[in-house]
Amino acid sequence: MASRQIMASGGLITQVRGRRRTLTPAPWLPPVNDENTNKNVLDSSTKSLLDEVITADIVNTVKKGVDASSEATASISEIPFTSRRVGLIVRKIGMIPQWTSVGNRILCTMLHVEENNVVSVVSPDDWYRNSLVGKRKAFNRLGPMWKVTVGAVNDDANKYSHIYRRQFLKAGVPVKQQLGSFLVSEDALPVVGQYLDARHFTIGQFISASGRTVDWGFQGGMHRWGMRGQPSRRTTKSHRRIGSVGSVGDARIWPGKRMPGHMGYEWVTVSGLEVLRMNIDKQVIYVKGSVPGDVGELLLLKDCVQQEKKLTSGPMPTWTPSLETIPEESEDQSPLQKELLYREAVSPKLFRFTSPSVLFSDADVKKVAGRDKTKAKIAKVKK
Repeated sequence: MASRQIMASGGLITQVRGRRRTLTPAPWLPPVNDENTNKNVLDSSTKSLLDEVITADIVNTVKKGVDASSEATASISEIPFTSRRVGLIVRKIGMIPQWTSVGNRILCTMLHVEENNVVSVVSPDDWYRNSLVGKRKAFNRLGPMWKVTVGAVNDDANKYSHIYRRQFLKAGVPVKQQLGSFLVSEDALPVVGQYLDARHFTIGQFISASGRTVDWGFQGGMHRWGMRGQPSRRTTKSHRRIGSVGSVGDARIWPGKRMPGHMGYEWVTVSGLEVLRMNIDKQVIYVKGSVPGDVGELLLLKDCVQQEKKLTSGPMPTWTPSLETIPEESEDQSPLQKELLYREAVSPKLFRFTSPSVLFSDADVKKVAGRDKTKAKIAKVKK
């Protein structure tokens, strides 16, 4: 759909038409990738030494981020309705079925939290002054909002330009492959460089997933818009065409006309996804239902803002190692149950495969005395 914007320049109102999607970055943004990366030829020994230095640097910065997270203050408290917490950048790794305690099958999506760190925190005043987007989002009906940028997926710093690497050097975190921004209220601001864990979300809460839909490329009208097509009989080369486009009068195609074109790869938000399971060691979150995008795509996860599904109590501003509690072990637990107790957090709705499915007691198992029919059949055959 084509949209219109009214912009004022030099006292005159001009009309500019916006596009449905932007596949290339804006020309005024600084370049991300370094164009001279492939031109620099290094010998094997120098390249191996450089890789060792980069790996050691990443390990040190990751330790600093974990230490900053442990020193940050956090608590499990009530979350007001006007509060907005930071989100996570996750990667869709597939779908898997889960079963409830009553035997119902639920299809869940597995989302991997890959090395999330807070890169920058911009105040609403600075955001409003320096950005066109900030003029729309910095001050809204919920009050002033801070722009918190989160980076995910550590990558080789040699691939990127020095302008792009500058923000990570300032924050003290490794160079990230993906960046995402969230609107955060003042009472939930994280620390710059803080490591974000999958336990930022809790079991049973509802979240929203934002990302790009599956990219189908250039498709015809029948696939893209669900059109019926032309008659299958007495037609030639028109079976899947859209037919008349209504070019009468002005003899032009009006904006918004449904025609063949690029299908998919549009920004979509799916709200109301329930968190059912969480693998803490692997940093994998299981959510009920499907999320936009293909397998391997990155998405933005944040708290659901619907009034009946909003999180009322949780870690503020985010989860830190100081909130970790060691669960109590009971004597009747098996070694497998004790191992899963530390590695996973599961919703009480789901069935635990470490527990037996059917329990029998001595009162239920009763041997009914009756006639042995096998001997009678053998006696009949002998006669």
